Amino acid sequence: MNLKIDEIYKKHSKYVYNIALGILRNKAEAEDITHDVFVKLFHSLNSFRGESDIKTYLYRMTVNKAIDFIRSNKLHNEKIEILGVKENMFFKNDLYELLAMLDTEHKIPLLLAEIAGFSYKEIAEILNINIGTVKSRINRAINKLKNRIKE
Repeated sequence: MNLKIDEIYKKHSKYVYNIALGILRNKAEAEDITHDVFVKLFHSLNSFRGESDIKTYLYRMTVNKAIDFIRSNKLHNEKIEILGVKENMFFKNDLYELLAMLDTEHKIPLLLAEIAGFSYKEIAEILNINIGTVKSRINRAINKLKNRIKE
């Protein structure tokens, strides 16, 4: 497989950044995750077997890096906006504020489907879960958001 890192970066860096931003809701952290993903890709490109699309591979790395970031911050009791809910959020009608109410388990499949445009099958592959679990998590996420909007 003859892949060039600069071509991959030009083609996919914005998507990687948007996924990281959607999960973390912080531009600087999303930029850091994007950088980390491409550094990791640079070091692992020779081992990429091409069994899946490079885009799927990149998103899997992005999601994993973002989840690791969230977990490490939780473990160290640092403030994480992604898990917080602001008092005046409904007045802002901000999608990211609504998404912040979802736990990572439900938010990531929803973001991968709605923002990144992956199919359920691709999401199942990225998250290493079965397709029924993907459907269930997305459905639960949508229902939670609908209920919060109704309140």
